[in-house]
Amino acid sequence: MKCSFTVLFALFSVSILFAQNKTQVVRGSVIDRITRQPIVGASVQIIGTTQGVITDASGLFSIPNVTIGRRSIKCSSIGYETYVSEEFILNSAKEVVLTIELNEATGDLQEVKITASQNTSRPVNDLAFVSARSFTVEETERIPASVNDPGRMALAYPGVKAGRDENENKIVVRGNSPFGILWRLEGIDVPNPNHFAQPGSGGGGITVFSAQLLSRSDFFTGGMPAEYGNAITGAFDIRFREGNRQKREYRTKIGLLGLDFSTEGPIAKGRSSYLVNYRYSTLGLLSQMGFYLVGERVSNLFQDLSFNVAFHSKDGKKTTTLFGLGGLSTEHYFPVENPEERVLGKADNWEDRIRPANMGAVGLTHTSNINEKSSLKYVVAVIGSSIKRFSDTLSLKDERFRYDTQAYKEFRLAGSVAYNYKFSNKTRLKTGGILNYIDFDFFKETAARKSVSDVNQLNAGRKVSVNGSGNTQTAQAYAQIVQNVGKGITLNAGFHFMHLFLNNTSSIEPRLSIQYRSPNAHTFSFAYGLYSQLLPMSAYFYTRKDTVAGVVSESKPNRNLSFPRSNHFILSYNYVTPGLWKFSAEAYYQLLNKIPVEPKAGSSYWMLNYADNFPEFAVISKGKGRNYGIDLSVERFFSKKYYLVLTGSLFDARYQTVDGKWYNSSFNDKFSTALTFGREFIFKNGSVFQLGARSIYNGGFRYTPLDETASAQGKTYIMLKGADYSLQAPAYFRIDGRMSYRTNRRKYATVVSLDVQNATNKINITSVQYNSIENRLEARKTGNGLVPVLSFQIDF
Repeated sequence: MKCSFTVLFALFSVSILFAQNKTQVVRGSVIDRITRQPIVGASVQIIGTTQGVITDASGLFSIPNVTIGRRSIKCSSIGYETYVSEEFILNSAKEVVLTIELNEATGDLQEVKITASQNTSRPVNDLAFVSARSFTVEETERIPASVNDPGRMALAYPGVKAGRDENENKIVVRGNSPFGILWRLEGIDVPNPNHFAQPGSGGGGITVFSAQLLSRSDFFTGGMPAEYGNAITGAFDIRFREGNRQKREYRTKIGLLGLDFSTEGPIAKGRSSYLVNYRYSTLGLLSQMGFYLVGERVSNLFQDLSFNVAFHSKDGKKTTTLFGLGGLSTEHYFPVENPEERVLGKADNWEDRIRPANMGAVGLTHTSNINEKSSLKYVVAVIGSSIKRFSDTLSLKDERFRYDTQAYKEFRLAGSVAYNYKFSNKTRLKTGGILNYIDFDFFKETAARKSVSDVNQLNAGRKVSVNGSGNTQTAQAYAQIVQNVGKGITLNAGFHFMHLFLNNTSSIEPRLSIQYRSPNAHTFSFAYGLYSQLLPMSAYFYTRKDTVAGVVSESKPNRNLSFPRSNHFILSYNYVTPGLWKFSAEAYYQLLNKIPVEPKAGSSYWMLNYADNFPEFAVISKGKGRNYGIDLSVERFFSKKYYLVLTGSLFDARYQTVDGKWYNSSFNDKFSTALTFGREFIFKNGSVFQLGARSIYNGGFRYTPLDETASAQGKTYIMLKGADYSLQAPAYFRIDGRMSYRTNRRKYATVVSLDVQNATNKINITSVQYNSIENRLEARKTGNGLVPVLSFQIDF
């Protein structure tokens, strides 16, 4: 650790010796958000300077000789809302390329200018009235310990907390399981785009795509517009940026997490571009330094490749892109090397587990401006994913006994279409559809141990609990009408339809939202929506064997399960001050139904108590749930060298099983808070030193008390029936830190950064374990201690 800080200080010292004043180019395009038509004659200005230009006949602009540093853009055009960008970093080696989408004005221009020009966190999707915000690649970089991962970055937002495992980016939104998160990329829904993905989960270790490819994207914590389906909790709507159409540029990043390299530039100058990123990472360097993200006997390796290639027509009215991503990851848990040092009763001492998880997608998009009132976008993609598990337990002679084999493979052909039509500047329609052809192959076979104390002895025979292969299709359709009714009031009404051909299950989901934007930057919104979600496809293929009169029959009792559903009611308030402070409050109420539960009386199983996996026994879709709470936040957008985000959430999350009894859900932690801030210090030579910190203070995890009598007899942890998740561990607390140093040279720019997760080295309680000798539960502190992530980045 001392060595890391010494290297960092040395790099800072060398960098500060050079001082030069430098400028760079800001270029981009301005288009109508709805019709995608280039806007000719729009004014684009660098805020705080006299520099500005007018867009050309293709809606393009280029502003040369802009002084490097943090800058922001103001764009205006007659008949449109004024747009003001967030502050972006302009360095000496990379031009900034922007795509500015303007909303047509619907009423008093002065009224909409005030709001639009100040709230830089407004979602890209302007039909999202509640529970949504946009984020940029710069946010994923500056938020401490987010390591350029949108999932980890979201922990700074209201209503969001981490799951139990600090090593993963699974997030709990408003007391809901991470299972309910949708990932959408370039208009196509993709299965779990994370390295080290778990079966049936929406998260993993880190996203497969690099943040270097991100354009401004959206994150939802509920109340999504009608175009979003197959999600009962929230969504990430990820957009890739285009490469520079005028200049070839490179970025290399080397650090304790591995290597990250990207390149971008023109194909046909001015009309087409490419952007490619490759990452290779291993946690071996951190392990050699004594920092273990997962464990001392665990190796983690991943690599990924992402790209986006864009082609524009001469008139700027048509755009075609070819995008893709692919990720390979493997997690290997090793047994204790010396058999004589393995402890009986500690299963992990004897286990050798390999967990490969791979996924990839290649897609083609085409967006066209049909006329001055409409636009059309379609996407086609090929998507594949594979998650496997191979687990052996060893004898004293290192003989292997395979006790767990799992394989979950999917191949998808996906297509989507979205059509926008503008009846007038006050009324518009958005409609579309999503189709998926899914080819699948699922298998799980296990051999149970005879007892907890003897990890080497397995029961005779093996149990196949999941077995299914074949193909099916899903279809989704949506439509929504947006009407500005005057005096700052906008109404959005629509529906979403989803159908699974595997079991002919359908869902029709109404969506309604209304928003009032006052002339003095106060915004009040209400939204209602019904949301449903497919179960993990493998959940439909739980395989049960029954013996009747000596005849063994095989069935799949879960094949006809319904979609889990959730009704969202959300009331929202936002106020943005002229000084770029944003105050937000959202109250919400969620009613869940058709959740898989076990049909037998006394069972407390409820599928959404788990972050991943699925039931391996017969269940029915009759469970219910109820979540309600309030999210509060105070945010200072990055300006005048600092930013701040303070969030707090109070919530209650409960569920009901077939016996009618209500329980705390496993994610009912009651509260979550986060404080994130950063400050920049600019030296005379133009170099920038940045300090940042994030503190997280959440309610402790839920667990079930011990049935002392039954546990003593069985010598294992037997939960007390009827008291599920009634106990709560002490609160979770963590402080993350970040420091970075940016420099600019004539032909290159550098960033040295150090992110520190858990800077105070506090080990949090993440679970409980059973002490068979004393017949009691003990806290397990398996959370991470201090973990430094040092990196060096160069643009050229």
